[in-house]
Amino acid sequence: MAGRPRLPVGTFGEITTRKLQSGRFRASARFRDWDGHTRQVTATGKSAGAAKTELKTQLADRMRIGGDSTAITADSRFVELGTAWLEAMKTDPALSDGSKEVYEREYYSLVLPTFQHFTLREITVGRVERFLNTQLAKSYPRAKHSRTILSFVLGFGVRREIINRNPVKDTSRLRKPKRVPKALTTEQILAIRTAAREWRTQPGVLGPHPDGQVRDIIELMLGSLTRIGEALAFRKCDVDMTASPPTVHVCGTIVVRKGVGVLRQPQPKTAESNRVVAIPPFAAAVVRRRLALIAGEGPEHLLFFTRKGTPLAPHNVRRTFREMLKIAGLEGLEITPHAFRRTGATLLTNELGIETAAGVLGHTSTKTTKEHYAEPDRTVNPIPAAVLERFAPDD
Repeated sequence: MAGRPRLPVGTFGEITTRKLQSGRFRASARFRDWDGHTRQVTATGKSAGAAKTELKTQLADRMRIGGDSTAITADSRFVELGTAWLEAMKTDPALSDGSKEVYEREYYSLVLPTFQHFTLREITVGRVERFLNTQLAKSYPRAKHSRTILSFVLGFGVRREIINRNPVKDTSRLRKPKRVPKALTTEQILAIRTAAREWRTQPGVLGPHPDGQVRDIIELMLGSLTRIGEALAFRKCDVDMTASPPTVHVCGTIVVRKGVGVLRQPQPKTAESNRVVAIPPFAAAVVRRRLALIAGEGPEHLLFFTRKGTPLAPHNVRRTFREMLKIAGLEGLEITPHAFRRTGATLLTNELGIETAAGVLGHTSTKTTKEHYAEPDRTVNPIPAAVLERFAPDD
């Protein structure tokens, strides 16, 4: 005859009780532990019912442990799993401090408000689908980030064997709205340059006289196609004015860290972003002007800095840039400093090819350059018409 069926891991068999000589009762049951071994678990009480209750409490504790130090089950609240995920995420050496701060902020702002009162078992595919559709109605980036963070948390639960599957993976694919990259026109660049030169120079303007740093940052970004954080992170040792043409080494970025403030991160956004870029004469002139101002400083000194010598905060530069756009009459056109990268990418793509543009921008593939940076060339090529003229009738 077949033996007794093996218990599934994390479950127990029939509970039996017997009275002891002391008058107390002992309840016992076989429990298949998380290491695969089946063990006898016992508990005592003043009555058979009390002994069973105590045993069930012990068995419930063993079932919750699940080979982990947590006591989270599928019937636990989502916030408990989220808290455990945050703790694990913050100790992940593969994530930068910036990524950890972003993930934590988006967990609290995007995901937790919707799911904090649900148990893990109640987070179904349909409920997640409705949540993502609500986020998508607000914006695609909001829905995308919400999906990513929620999937991180529930995936963590799957790996800890708290839940059986990640319902986010069975939801519909998010369709990104088609958005054509838009480059600045020559007239817009001229208007921005003029506004940057004249900003706060009018008679009667109160406050400190502008130091021209934002004006110089604009020129350097336009000549190097760097991100704003990368441009603000340039040091004396990162530029070579003796090269022909002069070059800048993109090897860092300015970030804002919670509890720390503004600092220079010793690596840019991605590994591919670490690059050496040749710059045109108008950008080199800006670098030489900045170098002259810090001639007596060490090689680690930043080209752009506050009055205290600390890094400029990107959000402060953006705020000043928005004020310049008002002067230029370009307010409301959704122009940001990032527009200089798109404008340069468009010019390089049209003149030298998209691979060259991707290399200068520090992209890992030309797909990113094409989809997000280079405005499509809508210039009509007259050559095909001349070739097709061969079909013209003989008359």
